Amino acid sequence: MRWVHPVRRTHRLLSGAAAVFLACVTLSTPAVAADSDRSADLGAIDRYVRSEMAAQHIPGLALGIVHGDRVVHLQGFGKADEAGRTVTPTTPFFIGSVTKSFTALAIMQLKEAGLVDLNAPVRRYLPWWRVADAKSSATVSVRDLLYQVSGLSRATGNARASSGPAGAGALQTRVRHLRSAELTAPVGSTWQYSNANYWTLGMVVQAASGLSYEDYVQQRIFDPLGMRNAFTSAAQADKGGVVSGYRYWYGHPFAAKVPFDLGGVPAGGLAASAADMARYLRVYPNAGLYPTGRLLSRAGMTELQDAGVPTGLKGIAYAMGWEVASRNGVTTVSHDGSDFNSHANVILLPDLDWGVVVMENAENSPDEFFGSRRMTGIANGVADLLTGHEATPTSTSSSVRVVYLIVIGIVGLQAICLVRSLRAFRRWRTTPELAPSGMVRTGWRLGVPLLANVGWALAVLLLVPRAVRAPWSAVVMGLPDLAYPLLASCVLSLLWGPLRTVLAIRALHAGRPALVSSGGSDRLSFAGTRSAAPQPSSTA
Repeated sequence: MRWVHPVRRTHRLLSGAAAVFLACVTLSTPAVAADSDRSADLGAIDRYVRSEMAAQHIPGLALGIVHGDRVVHLQGFGKADEAGRTVTPTTPFFIGSVTKSFTALAIMQLKEAGLVDLNAPVRRYLPWWRVADAKSSATVSVRDLLYQVSGLSRATGNARASSGPAGAGALQTRVRHLRSAELTAPVGSTWQYSNANYWTLGMVVQAASGLSYEDYVQQRIFDPLGMRNAFTSAAQADKGGVVSGYRYWYGHPFAAKVPFDLGGVPAGGLAASAADMARYLRVYPNAGLYPTGRLLSRAGMTELQDAGVPTGLKGIAYAMGWEVASRNGVTTVSHDGSDFNSHANVILLPDLDWGVVVMENAENSPDEFFGSRRMTGIANGVADLLTGHEATPTSTSSSVRVVYLIVIGIVGLQAICLVRSLRAFRRWRTTPELAPSGMVRTGWRLGVPLLANVGWALAVLLLVPRAVRAPWSAVVMGLPDLAYPLLASCVLSLLWGPLRTVLAIRALHAGRPALVSSGGSDRLSFAGTRSAAPQPSSTA
């Protein structure tokens, strides 16, 4: 059901000054007009969204579309929580890394107020700020942070993704922890997406404005835009009716509450409704203007969205809190955001004055990590429909299925090998001639399985975090259906490897006396010495 502002139903009944007054009121609130742009088939867009929700098993979704200074469509789909509460355009969602665009906007506002110089070193505003290398600490600029070319790595930005400091000083504590962070590229040389850049920018906002990051965003962005269902903390969002989040187990969502990262708010901690995000998006095609004022200058809005540095990904550049690319020959300025149990996407089409926001109360990390990016694909599909193209249905990457099969297959193979080993040990006890003899064969049957078990466990524990560039705690939260089987496999390997060796030795020793007493001769014992030849029995 599309929400229609009541002013549209009553203004024809009014005249004179009353009509003028109500027109002014309408300008200050985003009206949703059913016929505001006949080139957009909103019904087809809704059908597409519903079909993707069904295909991806998404519990709830909110959609907002703006064109120029108009909000042309707001819609809620599905359920907001396990109680079955319906998603509406005013239901808040966590927006993840879409938050970075708000942080970049705050920095640009402070620049235009003469309080921040983008080319100045970070230490002008945070004298205590540093990374492991003292020289680099003095050269990282505010602009380097905005463009993600400071040298701080993705792994550093994910290091405390699932845990961190609490309390009022959580952000500063988080940023001070960077003093031990090693830069993985020279300052200004290489784009590396890192939350750590935007944690630091949040501290710059605080230092330059004299307000906490949360208060600044509330007073200088949320309040002027009338974002009444937007929040800077989990506590506020909970009171405002934020959706419950879901994580996926083998493609099916399950409700999962995850801890709120107080120290990471400037990089990914804001929440807002589709209606509020539509208010926010209107500022971009309107060069910083909103109905009752200006959030940023035209030049400032342009600089925010201009491609700043290449990302190394085909056709994608990074602006300030935005990614710049091309889709179907149309320039896109976009960003997605993923928490462990929610997802959001914002796409601007600057040349056509369109803006799209899609928010889901679930996150399918395997799809995102292995390249399918199905949730991101929904916003792309809506943008395609707005520009007269067909929206291609998304599909799970074959890599995801292969990885699932490999992990499950490894656990299953371990169980089979365990059972086979126990049966072999029993045979060694009861039928000693079947047991391995000689140092080479015995060492092969005992040493290789031990090394394989321990080696596999250590490889998984060390290499998986490196591959996803996040600690195991974050892997468990983001990829539970892969993480738990892998961890179970590691535990099984670490326990079974040594235990199997002990059981094998005991079985070999237990079988030797039986072999000797049965008259078996000329066999090597487990210790590697030849068995004594049987003595001839004496006769009376």
